[in-house]
Amino acid sequence: MRSAWILVALAVVPAAATPRAGKVVRVERKAAGYTGQPRYCSIQPSDMFGSCAGTRAPEVGERMIAIDRNRVVGTLRVTTVQPYADGCQQTYNWMIQTVAETGDFANARGLVLGLSDVNVDMRSGKLIDVDKSPTGHPWGTDQIFAVDNNSDGSPEIEFVQYACDDFGNASQTTATSTCQEVWTAQISKTLERLRQDRFRTCY
Repeated sequence: MRSAWILVALAVVPAAATPRAGKVVRVERKAAGYTGQPRYCSIQPSDMFGSCAGTRAPEVGERMIAIDRNRVVGTLRVTTVQPYADGCQQTYNWMIQTVAETGDFANARGLVLGLSDVNVDMRSGKLIDVDKSPTGHPWGTDQIFAVDNNSDGSPEIEFVQYACDDFGNASQTTATSTCQEVWTAQISKTLERLRQDRFRTCY
């Protein structure tokens, strides 16, 4: 089954919680070098099936740069998009089918992300591990995907996701939502938050 590849952004809530009306909150700012809305999809190289989560749906015909922990794998094109709605009929998860336009996906290793509106050096870009979150949250609170665009060992962009409350504060006990953030490096290499999306949990 392909459901394991769906990036469902659900926060942790008590088992007895009742359905609540959905709500999406966006906080944005402009950053040099990013004219669109940086986002990612998780891609399974074996069948080029993927899953995406966010406020902007992928589009048929959209092209993405695929990247793993070793290199830029290649480029891909979205051929189908299927929305995945929650209990309140909010749609911020999508399943996609893609085809490779360039690159060698057969030899991709581990996690592969398809990136949109992200500046990636096709010769040196790759995913890297980081030892702290730009949010300042305790280690292990956030899920982080970090992109090193020039092989200097530091991330130029990080995608961060964590369980949060109604105010966007990280919480494992009173979480009502999932927060997704995009952080980009400035000239000083300091990461600055580019945007935050908050998805109200709704079953």
